[in-house]
Amino acid sequence: MALPASGQQISADQISDEFGRNATGNSMSLGDYRLTQSVGSLSFNGIDSGVPSSGEIKFSDFHSKRLNVVVDFHTGGQESRQNAKDRYNGNSVTVIGGFRGKKEAGSKILIHVNKTIGSEKGDQNRVALRTGSWDSDVALSVDVGGSGRLYGAGGDGGEGSNSFSDAGSQNAGSGGNGTSALGIEHEETAVNIQSGGRIRCGFGGGGGGSGARQVDRGADRSACGGGGGGGAGLPAGNGGDRGNRLSGNEDEVTSGNPGSAGQLEENGEGGSGGNNADEAFGGSGGRGGDPSESPAAGNGGSPGDGSSAGSAGANGSAIRRSNSNIVVDITNAGDLTGDTSATGVA
Repeated sequence: MALPASGQQISADQISDEFGRNATGNSMSLGDYRLTQSVGSLSFNGIDSGVPSSGEIKFSDFHSKRLNVVVDFHTGGQESRQNAKDRYNGNSVTVIGGFRGKKEAGSKILIHVNKTIGSEKGDQNRVALRTGSWDSDVALSVDVGGSGRLYGAGGDGGEGSNSFSDAGSQNAGSGGNGTSALGIEHEETAVNIQSGGRIRCGFGGGGGGSGARQVDRGADRSACGGGGGGGAGLPAGNGGDRGNRLSGNEDEVTSGNPGSAGQLEENGEGGSGGNNADEAFGGSGGRGGDPSESPAAGNGGSPGDGSSAGSAGANGSAIRRSNSNIVVDITNAGDLTGDTSATGVA
């Protein structure tokens, strides 16, 4: 647990137990704990906040202080689907001061992100980075540096309606949901985003367009729907397939066009529907979502053939909590895009 609070006695042994002893195992001088240290984009002026890094230092400066341990998501290249507790267990950590090894109970654990971490497609509760579960006495924070990026995955676009020459089309496919960036599983966690840092949801895919059918004497013209656009994210959503002719002669139906794939920060556009002799017009697919545009449903064909356009996928979340009782304290000087109150983390 943390060192005794103000008003309680505090000893040199207690301080050394928390922050480390000298090479012979004896208590260190208080002055030895004066330090400045940088880890990634984090700066420590004192072995814990409030402990002087220079000048006078006294026992009362150590009331309620904790060992600081930084979990490393700031070195190396891009990653996906990480668990901070696993990284801690694997000893990818820096203990501030370096006077002892890591400890969990009672410590201040700082999960420091200063590189890009992506998620994966699927359920909205899938996240790029999850905190994992920690001892109840841990003071936990997620600190996103100026080069830190947490992204949810984009949803795929829905498939355009397939068409029959002598009947209506199949219903178009709905866009896939985006997934999420950060999952909080510790009962009270601070999230600090530095200027330039980013936590961003994955965006939903656009719905596929519906088919069309025009009938008059001696002619039956059908057209297929276009595919929906992919949502922005990491990875980004794929464009939806175009609708295709499933029966009838080649000149009786025109296929649509596929939607385009999303990119990291930009949506994909829906594909246009088929045009059969300027008599039947398949519906175009809806755009995928991105930070400036919401994902869109597909459009209906003209004349309609009874098929339905696909609905848009939903966006994921920027921050999710494993249950509704978890408290998250957010300090944002960067870019936080997406819902921060959803529950469910995977």
